[in-house]
Amino acid sequence: MAKYKYKALENNTRIVEGEVEAQSLREAREQIRKLGFVPTKVYTEDVQHEVKTETHVAQTSIKHLSLSQKISFTSQLETLLTAGIPILEALQTIENNSPDAKLKTISLNLRIGIMSGLTFAQALNNLYGKVFDSVYCGLIKTGEDAGELEATLQRMLVMLRKQDAIKGKIINASIYPGVLIAMMTGLLILFAKFVFPRFAEIMAFNGADLPLLAQLIMGVFDFIDNFWWLVLMIIGAGCYVLINLFKNPQFKSKWDEFVLKIPVVSDFITFINLSNFMTVMHISYDAGVPIMSGLELANKTVGNYTIKSKIFTSVNLVRAGKTLTEAFQRTLVIPQELISMLSAGEKSGTLGKMFHDCANVIDKKVDMALEAMTKLFEPAVILIMGGAVLLIAIAFYQAYVGMLGSLF
Repeated sequence: MAKYKYKALENNTRIVEGEVEAQSLREAREQIRKLGFVPTKVYTEDVQHEVKTETHVAQTSIKHLSLSQKISFTSQLETLLTAGIPILEALQTIENNSPDAKLKTISLNLRIGIMSGLTFAQALNNLYGKVFDSVYCGLIKTGEDAGELEATLQRMLVMLRKQDAIKGKIINASIYPGVLIAMMTGLLILFAKFVFPRFAEIMAFNGADLPLLAQLIMGVFDFIDNFWWLVLMIIGAGCYVLINLFKNPQFKSKWDEFVLKIPVVSDFITFINLSNFMTVMHISYDAGVPIMSGLELANKTVGNYTIKSKIFTSVNLVRAGKTLTEAFQRTLVIPQELISMLSAGEKSGTLGKMFHDCANVIDKKVDMALEAMTKLFEPAVILIMGGAVLLIAIAFYQAYVGMLGSLF
């Protein structure tokens, strides 16, 4: 039998250390569990290097997770906790079995944080608060404090999957216009690099010049071909300027106010923001978060400055003693039909259910707004493509007529 040293969690709060004798690592873990502890580290004297390895891995810095990675982590953790596995063992399971290197590192670092005395919410916020955002960390803290972390993770999954579904719909709606633009660009390249140069050779041989429009199209693509590095620099500089402009609060607020005045686009932007807001309100209310804290937390998910400022005004009205319905009625931040639903929820004591129903209604409106916007953009792209084709046709006709004129 071998001697196994261990570190374990007592009552999910205090770290204890000790030693047991067992024939295998698995048997050692079983003995530790029989002592009433949750094993976090079990090792023999000759594998001390494992601790060093873990410390090294814990230094790895992660700045970003994709939406699908957040869904994967939340889903795995929720499944394990629902099955009754303690949080430390659940994180170790993800660390050992996840194919994603980032999730392995996150699970390891969170586990080390908990073993050092932090709660799961504290470790998540301290180590990866910016990666998972304040709303995610806030809801996790609420769920952990209320003793229903599994239920909170289930609600978080609903929200994350909803965001992923909306993202997928936007990408799908962008495919058709993207294909048309690619076809238009390919057609321009074909004529500029292969067709018009042949006309130019024939006309030059006969002492004539290519018509101006065809020369202009060729010149643009020749410039791009010869000075592609300059074009990339201009595009890069433009992107840098735009990114910094949108980081400026004054410009961002003016832009957000402007887009809400564009027909169809306004509906889509409004309902996208309200979808996140109402979903978080539902999750936080069901988790037992006070209505004021829930409003402040949900408002962090709103990206449009104009909508955010209206919700902030609503929060202040509720803080001043107004009901939620009265506050929303004054600011007109949500549609009247939803205000009526919330009013019924406040009067009947079923506000949580009404938040859920409002979120479902808004999701349907998001689909309708996206469909309407797609129907608006497709004709616009077709019109632009038609203009480009007309431009090529005119240039081709002029070049053809000019070539014939140079021959006879």
